[in-house]
Amino acid sequence: MTGIERRVVELSAASRVTIAHGAHAMEIAPAAGGRITRFSTTTDDGRVHDWLVPIVAERWPGDAWPKGGCYPLVPFSNRVRDARFTAPDGTLVALSTFPGAAHALHGFGQYAAWTIEQHRADEIVLHYTHRAGDDGWPWAFEVTQTFALHDSGARLTMRVVNRSAQPMPLGFGFHPYFGAQSADLDTQVLWRHEEEIAIEPTSGVPARHHEREEAGYTRYLGGWDGHAMLHYSGGPTLALSASDALSHAVVHCPAGAGYLCVEPVSHVSDGFNLHAKGLPGTGVEFIEPGSEKQAWLALETGVRPDAHVDGAAA
Repeated sequence: MTGIERRVVELSAASRVTIAHGAHAMEIAPAAGGRITRFSTTTDDGRVHDWLVPIVAERWPGDAWPKGGCYPLVPFSNRVRDARFTAPDGTLVALSTFPGAAHALHGFGQYAAWTIEQHRADEIVLHYTHRAGDDGWPWAFEVTQTFALHDSGARLTMRVVNRSAQPMPLGFGFHPYFGAQSADLDTQVLWRHEEEIAIEPTSGVPARHHEREEAGYTRYLGGWDGHAMLHYSGGPTLALSASDALSHAVVHCPAGAGYLCVEPVSHVSDGFNLHAKGLPGTGVEFIEPGSEKQAWLALETGVRPDAHVDGAAA
């Protein structure tokens, strides 16, 4: 049994919505995977600082998205080996993959069009419905994302509801591309991996400090305390705080990349298969029919509420 080949569909980010609060502005493209395309702050000297790498492209094929902004990871994060795993009832699930891709990657949310459920000046709520069987995923579910701005930054919330008649395995999180030079975060477990697929937890103590490096790396970290501090060139910092549901983090810096990903997620890469093998600490959960799971991520800039707002990003 192999994965299902997924048709490559072009996503359009030509239509974007903006929310703003004080010095902060956020731009979102609902139809292009429900992703943030820009998050910026105008400092008191009038300069606009981008916390995420801005997405300027208006169209892209689903299998070659621009490396910027922030997109949702749902109903799993990172990879599922060979696009296959065993469901709770023992059946083998074959997921969709793009042509030439061996593994299922990053769930389905970032490849779909989300609808606007609510839009206020400083908050927007997006909705996505997944039908049972689409992309090989046997369960029906719904997701809402809420993006809200406040005096010191932003808060992202994701809520997943199982709309099927059977328990559903679940993983979720956020995939931001930060323009930061480094990040500090405390975790307990470093997972060994091969070609981006996690294999097993190691006995070593994970590094706390992660620099953007020319050679590149990917680190799968468990037992995260939910806090991180990102450092930008010139001195700005961004503090991350995540809910308990996001107990894992991926720190990703491809060779030569102009960004640093610190991805708050609920489970490790290939978590479904590792859980089925009996490995502890994968972070994989199962939600019952009609039940829900939610998580949040706060991005605190520390900018004063009365910061100069002229020239804020539109």
